[in-house]
Amino acid sequence: MSSPDTASIHSSVRSEENVTAIPIESEIYIDPVVEKRLLRKLDLRLISFAFFSYFTSNLVRNNMQNAYTNGMDIDVGIDSEAYNWCVTFFFIGYIIPQIPTNMFVARLLPKYFLPTAEIIWGVITCCIAVVKTPSAVWGLRFILGMAQATFVPSMVFIIGSWYTNSELATRTAIFMAGNQMSGAIGGIIAAGVNNNLNGAAGKASWQWLFIIEGLMSIFVGLVGYYLLPNYPHNTNWVNGEEKDCAIARLERQGKQLKSQKYTWDTFLNVLATPYAYLLTLDFICINIGNQIPLNFSIIMKKMGYDANLANYLVSPIYGLGAITIVIIGWISDKYGERAWIIIIVQIWVAVWYLILFAVNNAATPFWLLMLSSFAIINNISMFPLVFSFINEIFALDANTRALAIACINCIGNLVPNFISVGVWKVTDAPEFFLGKVVTFALSVASVIITFVCWWCLKHNINLPRVRNKEEELEFPEMDDSVNEKKT
Repeated sequence: MSSPDTASIHSSVRSEENVTAIPIESEIYIDPVVEKRLLRKLDLRLISFAFFSYFTSNLVRNNMQNAYTNGMDIDVGIDSEAYNWCVTFFFIGYIIPQIPTNMFVARLLPKYFLPTAEIIWGVITCCIAVVKTPSAVWGLRFILGMAQATFVPSMVFIIGSWYTNSELATRTAIFMAGNQMSGAIGGIIAAGVNNNLNGAAGKASWQWLFIIEGLMSIFVGLVGYYLLPNYPHNTNWVNGEEKDCAIARLERQGKQLKSQKYTWDTFLNVLATPYAYLLTLDFICINIGNQIPLNFSIIMKKMGYDANLANYLVSPIYGLGAITIVIIGWISDKYGERAWIIIIVQIWVAVWYLILFAVNNAATPFWLLMLSSFAIINNISMFPLVFSFINEIFALDANTRALAIACINCIGNLVPNFISVGVWKVTDAPEFFLGKVVTFALSVASVIITFVCWWCLKHNINLPRVRNKEEELEFPEMDDSVNEKKT
């Protein structure tokens, strides 16, 4: 069974509402040579920046685990409760500005505000290296969360503003593979720093970890000013025919590219349809499923293994995740399938959590821990499919799409954080029995939720509607392409 074609769904909705502003596919000719050249530029610049920016973003977001195992717990006095609050304060800061900032992402210039945000979070990460108390870490983690708040939803929105539905999952997967590579290389960096820099210049290895990873973020942010585009109408490194091609490609699928006024219809397009609720619940369930890989180093340490060994062993797990996320994204695009891939993978994840809590004890065999971690890491491959769903379902209205991405990403990250604090307590390591049981149940719930979403789409139930043409505004005048180069 295949997922419903959202482009055809939108086409039927447009005909019902007598909307004729967006041409049908047969009326638009796209030069394949120009399209190929455009895609090559986008892949080399937009997707490259997205990948490396997500790589550094997750290095600094998740390095508390490596710092904790490398001595920060002793030097700063961070016990298990304080450690959990470090994670919580980050997500509080991450959530607060996310929806309001992303509501206006279509009217901002991402080429400037996203690299600037990355430089800011790099500076904040360097500052964590000099803290002396848990409360200082909490404060800086809160600011770090605010700096990173708009990154993922804005990048998902930008990718959806350039690529067609048949390209979305693959490109979003490559972007999010940066997350997996940070997990793969982050452990190696942490182990290398711990072995070679501990005590250098009077600083502990965990302090060097924050300094090095913060400087990496600053560098990527500076390069981003050159690489990152804005939108098809105001990017200075696409020429006229490439710009027309980019706009035509999306209009052919019924994507609304213009920035519009926010009205009650904008919010109703999100709140009055079942898809935002279903995809938010699905996002929450999938997010919780990542806990075994996320807590791998702590589980290993509590089982009596050396911290460096734990840091090294987590690398191949996330390395596999980086490969499978791209493969699954490519398969999803090739066959036009989202929902049934999510269902199959969530059943797979649920089976492994069932095995883990069925044999749960402090002496879980090493081979079972490794095998289950390799199996469960595939769960992360579902995020590009969920984000592709959002970009497709809400494609007819740019503001609705931006709002939906922000809301689902915001709530989908906030709720799992509070659940994990309650059921994946560091003091429960290495067994984490309650966490395994809850995660198993949520994986099963994801299967049901995804099926309901698929069924609603199949029957065209309450899709977001197109607003009246007279409500549209022209593209914002902000443009960095005054001296546009024809390349």
